[in-house]
Amino acid sequence: MWPKGFKLTLFFVLLLWLAVACERPSAADTSALTQLQSNPAAAAASLATPTLANTAVPTLTVLATAVPPTSTAVPTGTPLPLFAESDVIPCGQRLPLLPTNNNPTTNSLSPDTTAVAALLAELPEVARPAWEQLLADPGSVGLVVYRVGDEANGIYHNADVQMPLASVAKIIHLVAYAEAAAAGQLDPTSYVTLETLNRYYLPGYDLGSHNRAITELTEAGLVLSNPERIRLEDVPWMMMRHSANAATDYLHLLLGQDVIEETAVTLNLTQQTAPCTFLGQFLAMSNQTRQGQSDRVAMQNYLDDPARYGAEAAQLAETYVQDDLFRDAEQTYHRAERRPSSQDQRFFSHNLNAHGTPREYAALMAQIAQNGLSNPESSFLARRYLEWPMIFAANQERFSNLGYKNGSLPGILNTAYYAYPIGEVTPTVVILFFHDLPGSLYREWRNTLPHDEFARWLLDNPEGFALLKAALAPAP
Repeated sequence: MWPKGFKLTLFFVLLLWLAVACERPSAADTSALTQLQSNPAAAAASLATPTLANTAVPTLTVLATAVPPTSTAVPTGTPLPLFAESDVIPCGQRLPLLPTNNNPTTNSLSPDTTAVAALLAELPEVARPAWEQLLADPGSVGLVVYRVGDEANGIYHNADVQMPLASVAKIIHLVAYAEAAAAGQLDPTSYVTLETLNRYYLPGYDLGSHNRAITELTEAGLVLSNPERIRLEDVPWMMMRHSANAATDYLHLLLGQDVIEETAVTLNLTQQTAPCTFLGQFLAMSNQTRQGQSDRVAMQNYLDDPARYGAEAAQLAETYVQDDLFRDAEQTYHRAERRPSSQDQRFFSHNLNAHGTPREYAALMAQIAQNGLSNPESSFLARRYLEWPMIFAANQERFSNLGYKNGSLPGILNTAYYAYPIGEVTPTVVILFFHDLPGSLYREWRNTLPHDEFARWLLDNPEGFALLKAALAPAP
């Protein structure tokens, strides 16, 4: 158990300088977003854990090599038609585009003061802001914690409320890739050129994660020349370690919208809304064809007509990838304009980003942790990428395995963990979702990571788990 006043572990000290995001910073906030990063290559090669029942594998056409998706490009400088003569597949094929159950079930807490005092006596100082925010605004927090096999005694706070996922949704892409690779539908040793990946990159909307990932691969000697290219297996590494949106969108369009949504369905994510590409989301927030028009009005129109959003987000992304003139014009527009505003970014992210529930993502993390995908190979591949934090000594001292994915968009900070504490044969899962964070608090937390510290404190601390459960219970 961590003593009171414990400072950031070596794990976070080593990582705080590494900035990753799935967002564009607002005009008033150009600071780097700090998130956890490392290399999945150190994930355990042999995972002696139980196996859950197999899940179905979404159908995918066999691809001998990785190639960029193709579609009919939309002429540059004209309004985007809604697929009048386009074969682009909109997002929202099998999943709804908007949440229908996003009202919190718990809006207030009345904890026993003695229980709160006992919790604060043990809670690390670095994790206290997360508890204080949970206490101050419980309706904006989702929390699920349990030891697998003992779910009945877990902690469930707004567990079944649909909340914006940010980059936590990338776990779906990871599973879709792992299943396709294990089934021989994708060849992880095939090559993807950097020129191709750069087509999916919208500068200014990931705080440099794409470029940092490429730099790290280059320094590791994993970028080959003539032409510059990497292995397909390094693309999900970019997505999980650096949370690179370009890598995610490349896999998204390579696998196809149908497969991404089918994967969510087969994973029993019954409360999942359709993940659209991050590129499509950012362009739907604001784009060159909307000059002189209100971004907020366009977003409200999407809420009134979700199918329009699914169609335009997909078409904007495909056009950006395929049409050089359109892509250049968009990059020029986004460099020159200070749109969307920070308020519009928050509005879009809280309403139109993919949503899911803490309970279902806890079950998903438990499933992956127990090798519960369709076969041992796909389970190993998914865990290999999720367990990249295990290269750090601070984690090796506490856990035999640790899987992790975080997410960040304006006002939103999410954390998803599974872990096997040393000596344990069943994992603990922690899902902690925050949204509607005040702007100043959100910017501060991106660097200090109290939500991650709070989650990590619970992973191998049964006494802390019990103290938190007691503090969340209503006073008698």
